[in-house]
Amino acid sequence: MAYHEKNQEVKFEGAVNFFREQKDFKVEASAVGFGNVDTDQVTLNALLSLDFDMPPAMNTALGLALAEVVKNENVSEGIGDATEFLYKLANLIGERPARDYEKKSLQSYFPLAAVPGMARPIVFSSVDLKWSPKHKAFYSEGALGLSHLGKTDINGAFEGFMKIKKNEDGSPSFHLFLKASPDVWFFIGLEDNRLMMHASMEQINQQISKHSNAGKAKAGEMVFIPGSDEETLEFINKYRSDFLQIDTPYDLGGSSSAALKQEKKKDEKDDGF
Repeated sequence: MAYHEKNQEVKFEGAVNFFREQKDFKVEASAVGFGNVDTDQVTLNALLSLDFDMPPAMNTALGLALAEVVKNENVSEGIGDATEFLYKLANLIGERPARDYEKKSLQSYFPLAAVPGMARPIVFSSVDLKWSPKHKAFYSEGALGLSHLGKTDINGAFEGFMKIKKNEDGSPSFHLFLKASPDVWFFIGLEDNRLMMHASMEQINQQISKHSNAGKAKAGEMVFIPGSDEETLEFINKYRSDFLQIDTPYDLGGSSSAALKQEKKKDEKDDGF
């Protein structure tokens, strides 16, 4: 961490703990970021992994669907800034494994999923997060850089929204929506030890329902439940209103690329360009 006293600015890098570690849902992250003590502004770019009991068949099916979008459509890489990525990776898995990854990557494309210990259910290589003092939460800005799901390499930058919050009692609140195309998207919501998941593909939703332990979970055990389009949209519309000042209802079946362009144009207009 480096502190500039005159400007009250802080620059930092290293491991990040967003909330108290949970037995059934873990968020492990490292980041490079900036902050201002006077204004309470904090922005960071994070390498972030989600580790929870996601059925392997569901993880594979969702990963393959996302990979197919990357293969057939013009999708930007999700790794983000290469130098920042190596700093983040080293802070997550250690300097020696990170240098080994760098060496292999310089020779040819080497998926992060192939790095020992990194084949986790969902891994984001680059997520820009900003702190909201009003809502006491971190929220994502721009595309989400998705690295892989399990052992399925993705490496794509997709439209999406991520919100991370620690509740007053210390419990975690985590919500994620990612959209690769009008036909391929998924939603995850963790609140009050209840993990909700929903996707655009019916076969995946069937597996979510089959895997659900609602009504069978023991005391203190996380409850895994299926979601719906309505609950997904409820999160998205509130997110857009709270953090992006956009009140237009979101269209799950709309073009993701067009939506990103509309967001960009609005931002440019608001900035006076």
